[in-house]
Amino acid sequence: MSSNQLLQNQPLNHKQSSPNPFEAVLHLPPLLTGHDYIIDQDWLAQFRQSANIPADSSYQGNPRLGFYYQWLWQQLILEHPHYDLVAEELQLHDNKQTLGAIDFLVRNLMTGELEHWEVAIKFYLAWEQSWPGPNAKDNLDKKAKRMLEHQLALSDHMAYQQQLSPIFGQVAVRRLIMQGRLFYPEDQTSQGSGISLNPGASIGRWCYSHQLQDKILRPLTKREWIAPPPFSTLATPPLTGVISHPAMAVDAQENLWFVMPDHWPAQQPEHRLGHQMVK
Repeated sequence: MSSNQLLQNQPLNHKQSSPNPFEAVLHLPPLLTGHDYIIDQDWLAQFRQSANIPADSSYQGNPRLGFYYQWLWQQLILEHPHYDLVAEELQLHDNKQTLGAIDFLVRNLMTGELEHWEVAIKFYLAWEQSWPGPNAKDNLDKKAKRMLEHQLALSDHMAYQQQLSPIFGQVAVRRLIMQGRLFYPEDQTSQGSGISLNPGASIGRWCYSHQLQDKILRPLTKREWIAPPPFSTLATPPLTGVISHPAMAVDAQENLWFVMPDHWPAQQPEHRLGHQMVK
């Protein structure tokens, strides 16, 4: 689906009734479509239908959002009656070189097949004809290509066949679980790249910090990016002035926003030294 169609078809508010992170993951649509490895909303709905929500959502691991998200999926797999977690974070090496790590090897108890799952939580902003992330070095097209062509190919690599297949078995199914949200500029002047987007993807708006004057946006913590609480429950003061780091926020209508530093997508603002401009 094109970016224009997605923007027209999808409501902006996230309608998050509960900030439970497991529930949020189970209801957050995939970002992409158009590849056999990419899970669709039907697969997610089937997984959700039989899923058991873990009772304990306390997490003490690496604070980075990607690690937290992977832990949420780990817990959901462990509690699911139709799947068995065989292994996770399997490092693969070839001639003393690290090829990468397999997120999850999962046994489908309904089919008996071994599945390789890669999971990622990502947030991208339409800017000109591309989809950079809050860190503009990240990019949706490049990330999807790496996940599909490198990460999911690890379980088909000769190193896996020699080192890990005798232990865990041969992988029959590969799945990319790539969830998150897509943000469009307030003026809708950018539509991103032509990558095949999920028509049901969750979307929001983005603006620069100098465009905050007429907005009341309450910022979210990193973990709340996955499960945004309602605006009325947030005690944080609204964003004002110049911000130096990207901030996800929510407005009173429950619309999600990304507020970007005015120098974005440049990595650093320009600084004036005398009469010379340097980056």
